[in-house]
Amino acid sequence: MSLSEISERLSAIITKELDYSDDQKEIVAYGLESFFLALIGFLAILFVALLFNALFPAAIAAIFGGILRKLSGGAHFKTPLKCLTLGAVVYSLIGVLAQKFIYHDLYSFNILLLILVLAIIIVAIFAPVDCESKPIHSPVFRKKLKIASLSFVVLTLAMVFLSPNILINTSAVLGVGYQTITLLPMLNKKKKEGKK
Repeated sequence: MSLSEISERLSAIITKELDYSDDQKEIVAYGLESFFLALIGFLAILFVALLFNALFPAAIAAIFGGILRKLSGGAHFKTPLKCLTLGAVVYSLIGVLAQKFIYHDLYSFNILLLILVLAIIIVAIFAPVDCESKPIHSPVFRKKLKIASLSFVVLTLAMVFLSPNILINTSAVLGVGYQTITLLPMLNKKKKEGKK
């Protein structure tokens, strides 16, 4: 049984007593599927990060990158399994990198600042990046997502200025930096070419 079928069955159970329309049931099923995918993805990241002995920094990077992804969108694979696999590997490697940077005394506040300034510029130009399965039609909603994305990067920047924990700072900034890269047009060409 697929995750989609499980979500639909759970949606039917949840909405049975609420007298929801078919459209409302579909929204609940979609929300459940999104929740399960996010949960499975985060658990996969934690599992792989544990193998690399980088659980804490990988989790921080995934949280910051994941929040920005929810707001800004970004490049997508055709299947959730590919996204989950890549996310688990990349965020685990980010966790390892954060630890190595600090262990080898390569931490640089100026580099973190540069990454976040570049992230602000990229987010301001390209966010939000939607996908074929969830296009953003409303200009008002698009503007709200851009403002929320920018606000989150600025909030991360404020955290880096205020937090003395260099592992958290490095992990968070690398997570935001990775997510920002997924907004670049070269990773979203196929979608744009299909619209022409």
